Amino acid sequence: MKRTILFSACLVFSMGSVASQVNAQEICRTAGFWGTHAGEEKSGSTNISEEVIRAWLSTVNSYDQTATDKCTYEMDGTVICNFEPPGQAGSPKACRDAKKNDITLLNNFPIGYEGIDICGQIVSVDPNGTDQIPPVVEALCVSPGGDSKLQLGRQLTAAALNCLLSGGGSDCTGTSIEPVFASCNSTCAVSGQEEQVNTCIEKLDCFNNGGIWNEDDPQAMYCQMDVVESCHDQPLVGTVMSDSGEPEDPGLPPQ
Repeated sequence: MKRTILFSACLVFSMGSVASQVNAQEICRTAGFWGTHAGEEKSGSTNISEEVIRAWLSTVNSYDQTATDKCTYEMDGTVICNFEPPGQAGSPKACRDAKKNDITLLNNFPIGYEGIDICGQIVSVDPNGTDQIPPVVEALCVSPGGDSKLQLGRQLTAAALNCLLSGGGSDCTGTSIEPVFASCNSTCAVSGQEEQVNTCIEKLDCFNNGGIWNEDDPQAMYCQMDVVESCHDQPLVGTVMSDSGEPEDPGLPPQ
């Protein structure tokens, strides 16, 4: 019989981390959501995935500190994003195209970008505005084809985006998934370790779907979905900040 969880599943519980003071509750969506909301192919859609990455890049002073329709740069160095309502999927064609080509995290992946470190590669937006599929779409919309490392990279990318919007930075600082993310990202970057890879996929997929990975019984671990205030049920409204868990010194205000 499953044990009922009587506390919020998605509270950020870092000891001494400012992240817990930024977003009281974690926010999460699936890899499928992030992949199909990474473009603006349809009228009225928002490129949520790219906007979240750009917001984070601005907190680490490597991108322009400018406001967008959905994200606003604050004087304390954080960025407040509101994607409610998220609207319809904006990148279905790009996702389909990404599944058909030979570009993956482990093969021919674009280089020269600033962004999130996933499986030893940099997942980001297309800063030059070219017609090529951005790295974040390639990572999220990949067709694993039996390669578990590609599935792990997909789940890690989604988890990182969830962490960014939850105030945990690209390495999930101060979030409930922080140790799992660090361990699984390291596992993905080295060869072999098939058993660890599969376990990582299950744990990250559980988090991205708003569940809790139950480890009370090492012989019967599972993803518990009947949780209170699941991060998957939280609105897409969050404060994005740097990986340190603290706002960066913004210097002069953006013009």
